[in-house]
Amino acid sequence: MKSWITDWRRSERLPHYTRANAGETLPDPASPLGWTLVWGRGLQGWRQGFVGFGIYRDEEVAGPRPPFVGMFGGHFYLNLSHMRLFGIRMGQTADQIDAAFVGQRSDTPVYVAHPDDEDEELTGKAGATLQRMLGQTSFPEADADRERLRALRAARPDLTRLSEAALVAHARSLLDEVETTFRRHVESSLPASVGPAILGPLCASVDRPGAMLDLIGGLGDVDSASPSTGLWTLSRQVAASAELSALFDRGPAAVAQALDEATGDLKAFRDSFEEFLAESGDRGPNEWDIHALSWEAAPVQALALVDRIRHSPDDASPAARNKRLTEGRERTAQEIRALLPEETRPMFDAGMHASRVWIPARERTKANCVTVVNEIRMAVRELGRRGVDAGLFGRPEDVMMLLDSELDDYVAAPRSFAPVIAQRLREYAALHELEPPFFVADDAQTEIDRWPRRAGERSPAAVEGDVLAGVAGSHGTYTGRVRVVTDPASCEALEPGDVLVAPITDAAWTPLFLVAGAAVVDVGALNSHAVVVCRELGIPAVISVEVGTRRLRDGMVITVDGDRGTVTVDGVPAAPGV
Repeated sequence: MKSWITDWRRSERLPHYTRANAGETLPDPASPLGWTLVWGRGLQGWRQGFVGFGIYRDEEVAGPRPPFVGMFGGHFYLNLSHMRLFGIRMGQTADQIDAAFVGQRSDTPVYVAHPDDEDEELTGKAGATLQRMLGQTSFPEADADRERLRALRAARPDLTRLSEAALVAHARSLLDEVETTFRRHVESSLPASVGPAILGPLCASVDRPGAMLDLIGGLGDVDSASPSTGLWTLSRQVAASAELSALFDRGPAAVAQALDEATGDLKAFRDSFEEFLAESGDRGPNEWDIHALSWEAAPVQALALVDRIRHSPDDASPAARNKRLTEGRERTAQEIRALLPEETRPMFDAGMHASRVWIPARERTKANCVTVVNEIRMAVRELGRRGVDAGLFGRPEDVMMLLDSELDDYVAAPRSFAPVIAQRLREYAALHELEPPFFVADDAQTEIDRWPRRAGERSPAAVEGDVLAGVAGSHGTYTGRVRVVTDPASCEALEPGDVLVAPITDAAWTPLFLVAGAAVVDVGALNSHAVVVCRELGIPAVISVEVGTRRLRDGMVITVDGDRGTVTVDGVPAAPGV
């Protein structure tokens, strides 16, 4: 198989792509329906955002496949050439963009200038847009979106009573919201990057480079951190009840089963848990794809997180952490500002303002995207549940092997699609076994029969004294025992104080930061959603450690330096029998 059914062709005008920052958005191969139904419309929102901001003229990015991203082997890629052009039209250089997005890599495709890259008119328009947004004290459009979407969630029809055609119509009725929320996310992402870009050099100029991470943490009102607060409250209910603690000792699956006939403390917990799912059930692993299981679709995942968090001490609450971090941020801001020359203090104030307003705003726009994605997910899952009942396939999410263009025909004759879905499920499973190239720079790299298999790779374990390099994500230094977790639903081995080593982190992982002493992540960037939460919860983090989960092993003792972006192996457990 040279390609997958949803794969794109490379853009001739913007020909280079990367998994950097893309791997944390869609870490797994995208489902055909998730990509063609949801992302197909969402990318039109991106187009509106970039054109409205002033980065592109409408005709440059017209059509059903705007060139901001790519899809190869079912894997989501960001267009590196687009990011370079974006930066150039904002007054930066291609080298600066490469350093920010992919780091110092020897295999980075060489930038080749195009005569249309620089455009003074667009640079002026984009600069004016940015200045206007940086002068704002809030992003009311995102707040209004949130209120509207919460009302939409509360008014969800009884999906079990809708016909198959009505389920598809309901899912499609939400696509205008997809377009709007994806547009807002683009609009908020650029100003969210400005604060750190201003504060970093200023802190370095007074020999306090690590202070920048303190200055952009403890901001409060960060939507990506709110599930951690809700799960913390649930964990305290469990910790305070002998009945609940004994039940959780039997495992999350036993808890989920017991909730059906709850009384006493368990009934009180069930009521609180249902409130939590109503507020945060749209979150979960790989939450940008409707194929993935949100906490509402698989509540046992959230119960597993409660199970881990219940062992944490009371003084580790999100509220207590935020209070400490807010005090530390304000104290550090006073110190840095006093050290700066008077003429640079207005720039420092602007950087602080941009961070306070736009980092939380970006997290809100992301949460809004996730909310509408989950509404579509639940409608399509009901369609899939009926396919399972009819014996067409094994799981509700299997229906998402269809393309958007096939949905109506499926509703008319679902049994005729059973062989199609079965074949695609086999091919989709095979995509998970492939290692996508970090860069795609020529057509040969899009041919997936050339890609190596993950099963064939086995990196040697790190040894004492090894230093793994990454990117500083959250301030602080911490030494602790490694616990590699590849799936947040299988986190039962993570103990309070362990160093969480993960391939990727999104909202489904962030509650584990209440348990872990530090985090090491294979992918990510300074404004990655989970890294923002690390800073909000005050644990050191090193991101973009490409070989972290492959070279670090359970039981190793490592030091995570969240200021320098390094992970040092201090000790390796002896082999069994030694």
